Amino acid sequence: MIYYILASAGLVLFIYSISVRQLVKAEITAPILFVTLGAVISFFAGKEGVVMELDSDIMLPVVEVILAVVLFSDAARTRLRVLYDSYQLPLRLLLVGLPLTILFGAMFAYWLLPLSWIGATLLAVIISPTDAALCKGFLSEPRVPVRLREAINVESGLNDGLCVPIFLFLLPVVVHGENATLSTLSWLFFRELSIACVIAIVVTWISIVLMRKAKTHHLFATTTSPFLFISVATLVFSLTQALHGSGFIAAFVCGLLFDRFYDDPIKDTLLKDSEHIADFATLLIWTLFGMMSLNLLSQGVNIDALLFAVFAIIVIRTLPIILCLMRSDTRLHERMTLAWFGPKGLASVVFILMLMTTMDSDLSLIIEAAVYTVLLSIFMHGVSTRPISLSFK
Repeated sequence: MIYYILASAGLVLFIYSISVRQLVKAEITAPILFVTLGAVISFFAGKEGVVMELDSDIMLPVVEVILAVVLFSDAARTRLRVLYDSYQLPLRLLLVGLPLTILFGAMFAYWLLPLSWIGATLLAVIISPTDAALCKGFLSEPRVPVRLREAINVESGLNDGLCVPIFLFLLPVVVHGENATLSTLSWLFFRELSIACVIAIVVTWISIVLMRKAKTHHLFATTTSPFLFISVATLVFSLTQALHGSGFIAAFVCGLLFDRFYDDPIKDTLLKDSEHIADFATLLIWTLFGMMSLNLLSQGVNIDALLFAVFAIIVIRTLPIILCLMRSDTRLHERMTLAWFGPKGLASVVFILMLMTTMDSDLSLIIEAAVYTVLLSIFMHGVSTRPISLSFK
């Protein structure tokens, strides 16, 4: 059965590769296609044939590393000079918009679902990170102002890393009823951010020095160069995680530092090669998520959880962002665009997988609501990316 599943994935990947331009025109993004593929595989294979019993101790780190590589690649393509001139937007989105989004999410979750305030806040944290990869058409559209593209990219790169300490703080409180104090959360934030920044700086400096020496001595080879940035992202993420820091923030900061300090004509080529490999791995994750989702939906649909997911896409993200941008120098159309493009992606999937590893039945409602939110986001943000991108003149 596993080979039939892999053959199906290979076939869809081939079809996607030879018809990608037409699929884009039809508003069908890669996540939409491969989540659908996963659901179809799950439907025909049945519970016995679906590979849902994968060892979570192996699967979760693999998904985390893939997310770290994506964050690194996005950051390495960020033009810091643009951010120097328009850093206000990312700061507003991260320092004001993100806390408001978590607050609104917790309020709606507590109102709509039979959850405690701590459980509602945990759900809000899971669905608050954004994934710029789900709106790549927007980020690559020349008509869209550069500052909007960079604001969404930087917000996406940093908000999942900022949510990790809160998630790790709330999870044992929900599962084991541990005591929660502000000082504990503050220390967790300080520790994870500090370790992430220090490791990112050290690894970036050493990597750039070695890469320059390797190029000087003609050690580069076309067969190995595509793995350079993937190896750096994997190294900085894993080392930071091992030292109890935020690996996602470390990967994104490392990418920003490479963008600023590694000036080399081959950098863009290396990044594109790395992105292709990361994109392939990401599509496999979306296929797995589609399989998981149908397996969950086959057990019945929780209307309250589905209603929360609708609010999560339409209200919980948009209203806080509009509020935090009210006194900015953005036009209404720009504010509405930034408010809408908060797609839920790999970061939320990572959090969902982490909840699943706890094997706690009390978390089933939180998992269900989070899965519905990610599914709705994949389709609603995917379909709306091209029309909104083309609305800019």
